[in-house]
Amino acid sequence: MSNHFYSHHEHSIPHSHHENDDHHAHEHFNDIENLSGKKLFYVVLLNFGITLAEFIGGMLAGSLALVSDSMHNLSDALSIILAYFAHKISLRGANKGKTFGYGRAKIISAFVNSVTLMVITVLLIKEAVLRLIKPEFVHSDTVIIVGTIGLIANILSMIFLKGHSEKDINIKSAYLHMLGDAFSSVAVVLGAILIKYLNIYTIDPILTIFIALYIGKESFEILIKSLNVLMQSTPHNIDVDEIIKRLENISEIENVHHVHIWSLDGKTNFFEGHINLKEDVTVSQSMVIYKKIEQELSKMEIYHSTIQFEYKGCPECGVISHKK
Repeated sequence: MSNHFYSHHEHSIPHSHHENDDHHAHEHFNDIENLSGKKLFYVVLLNFGITLAEFIGGMLAGSLALVSDSMHNLSDALSIILAYFAHKISLRGANKGKTFGYGRAKIISAFVNSVTLMVITVLLIKEAVLRLIKPEFVHSDTVIIVGTIGLIANILSMIFLKGHSEKDINIKSAYLHMLGDAFSSVAVVLGAILIKYLNIYTIDPILTIFIALYIGKESFEILIKSLNVLMQSTPHNIDVDEIIKRLENISEIENVHHVHIWSLDGKTNFFEGHINLKEDVTVSQSMVIYKKIEQELSKMEIYHSTIQFEYKGCPECGVISHKK
């Protein structure tokens, strides 16, 4: 008969700092998270201002490009509102109903934002093609002024978000919205200048196509990343075979099977697995083995693990369980 028992632990990166240093680092992390939420809120306010200015300016100038850009900004503002509230939700602690907490709310928001960006990409290209076929007259001076104001506001929004865009997939999604808006504003202004001085009407749709392709590429990458998290895929920076090799090199371990590795929110990685031991040991003896396991897992950036120890439990089981 097989013998097995569970060991669950959320462990920290090995270090030699004092407890006060850990507490300070934890507070600093929370400060960064709260600051990100405030910046998203300010970006929303800026975007609603841009939307109103460009819509009124576009109507007065007879510029469909400027009106379209205002709609682009409006969709971005709505997407960023979603990102903002997802951020606030993600700060909630775990409870009996949500034992993993709300961290994945940010991933869902990033997924929705990336899908929105893909739709906008298609619409921008469609509109650009129509404008290549049939260019439209605009009052260029008004477009230049309003477009420049919009560009400045977009740049300010990007500055608010830039510091956190590489660390947080949700904020990166919002940042890409702003980047797309900034390029759109540049295209609108350049198009208006060329229309005013050279009567070149096709430059605006040509620039729009290049911008849309860039936005589409970046948003597709976020779409794939968020889908991988939602599908509980193995994080891209973790090699399952390497982890199994490291664990099975521990002298007390016979083999490792039924392994699951996933990310909760794109940053926090989890490991779950069955560890078949060479000898029947007590619970207290197993903790010595577990310390060795957690040291190896921490080297692979995994700090949350659930282990089921076994003795003669499942010698024929594979590393990955195929049971449904």
